[in-house]
Amino acid sequence: MKIFDRVINHIVRGETFSPDLALEIAHFQVENNPVYRRFCERKGQIKFKRVEEIPFMPVEFFKYEDIFSCGKSTGEFLSSGTTGQRSRVKFNEESLLLYYASALRSFPFRDVVYSIIPPFEFFPTSSLAYMLKIFESQIRVEYLNVGFEISPEAVVPLLQEKSGIIFLTSTQLFKMARWLEVQREKLMGKFVVIDTGGYKGIEKKYNRRELHLFASRFMPEARFWTEYGMSELFSQFYAPSDGLYSDHPYAKVLTGEKGLLKVFDFANLCTVSALLVPDIVEVSEGGFDVLGRATEELRGCGYVFR
Repeated sequence: MKIFDRVINHIVRGETFSPDLALEIAHFQVENNPVYRRFCERKGQIKFKRVEEIPFMPVEFFKYEDIFSCGKSTGEFLSSGTTGQRSRVKFNEESLLLYYASALRSFPFRDVVYSIIPPFEFFPTSSLAYMLKIFESQIRVEYLNVGFEISPEAVVPLLQEKSGIIFLTSTQLFKMARWLEVQREKLMGKFVVIDTGGYKGIEKKYNRRELHLFASRFMPEARFWTEYGMSELFSQFYAPSDGLYSDHPYAKVLTGEKGLLKVFDFANLCTVSALLVPDIVEVSEGGFDVLGRATEELRGCGYVFR
């Protein structure tokens, strides 16, 4: 059985994180991904006997390099670009199957989704929009918006007297809650609100719990969750507003008690699975929490090939 089949079978059926398969993936990427191989060579490590020996490549590399491990790519996702230059994440049909399997297994709900995220057809380089397209195969998805900008006066009436899942960015959630505050209205449906992040467009500084507390004043029957994800990762993590993110048998956080996020994602077989992300996380027995972006001093990207 080739490595792709073993990886997708583990994503669909695996019960625990497999260090042996993680090592096989890392060696596959060293052999088939020139960018990752050069990074490992500069780290002085191209053969690994333990997961702890695998070099974790900073996600900043996706801004400067064409990174792919599975032959020829056929398309790319672009990051939102809120922190400057946009990352480019290559894909082909094979890697999208891994994304499909991971997205469906990690999503903790199966109710109707009301998406404020626009349809993929409008934003064909958005991995977030593509994930909603994946959900359409298993869940009813109703799109209420055709852009990432939100007009609450148009969207809120479409949600009144309904229940289900609302999928939206942090900025969209803030603007919707702020509009409800100004209008002195409330959205009374029993929703699960899934905030996908994107705080930089918010005029006031919030962490996720503060934003959800503010929004809950105008959506009193709702429960608030956060999705942690990015275009460079083909797996996502979910947490209730007052809880921790849980990792998966195929996507594991390998940071110590507190530090920069080190994640190994099996669904990234066709790019790089061992990634270092410039977010500070705190790991405990019950999962992990994201404390915020790292300062420039802590990011430690170090190696970018020019």
